[in-house]
Amino acid sequence: MTRKSGLVGFWMCLQYSRYRCQVLDRMRMLLGQTELAMAVTDIDEEYHWDRCFTRSLRVPVEGIIAFDASDSIEALGQSYDRLAPSTPFVSMGSYWSSAKSYVGTDLKSGAQDAMDHLLQTGRKRISYLAPWNSGLIDKGVRYEAYVERMQAAGLTCDTISAQGVTSALVGEALSERMACGPGPDAILCMNDDLALASSVALTRAGVKVGSDIALVGFDGIAETEDCPCPITTVKQPINEMCDLALRFLRAQMEDPRAPLQQQVLKPTLVIRTSSTGYSPNNS
Repeated sequence: MTRKSGLVGFWMCLQYSRYRCQVLDRMRMLLGQTELAMAVTDIDEEYHWDRCFTRSLRVPVEGIIAFDASDSIEALGQSYDRLAPSTPFVSMGSYWSSAKSYVGTDLKSGAQDAMDHLLQTGRKRISYLAPWNSGLIDKGVRYEAYVERMQAAGLTCDTISAQGVTSALVGEALSERMACGPGPDAILCMNDDLALASSVALTRAGVKVGSDIALVGFDGIAETEDCPCPITTVKQPINEMCDLALRFLRAQMEDPRAPLQQQVLKPTLVIRTSSTGYSPNNS
């Protein structure tokens, strides 16, 4: 009889973000209430270099939850029956495999809500800000929603690429953009880390966040509420996502023949001061 390991593999991208840290902490807390422990793997890093899952699958886990594994998740889902047919698997987050059980988050609808909000406040020069190395500077569902809403409003799209998510690097990117002509009156940031860095950089430059320039972030991390100018954000349903993913996984662990469970959650736009102080002089 094979001895069970008591481990659940948590496969994710370990490139730092506050959002990922909060998701990891939530899953750690949930598993801490069970007999299971968590083994974390940087699956995107392995797949990027090796284009396979050999090392990760050597870890003797009883089930796997893959979170926001953008590079690897579809390849893994399509090959899972061949690679690890007896190991329960659930993907979750903004990237998921439709071949297996998943808990997805509909970032596009969240981005559409954010853009509708900015447009309704009268903003017209809305820029999209993303890190240059994210792979999402000109693609992904957030960018797609941005472009669709701008084009529908007859407005010109404008993308700002930052070298990183620190306030210094974001400040450099914003300064370069401002030097090229009329600056944005609103910025849709790819995530909350960028929104926080933008708020610091703009304030240092004498720009009034919320009136001169509106900011909207993504993910809903706690820090967006606690900063001097609370930041509007598209809040991800972290608790519900993690709770459902673990529930789906445990159902498969208890009954390997259990049917697939698939659900997509909608994020919530949380409107705060950073996007509500519009000045007509900016139009």
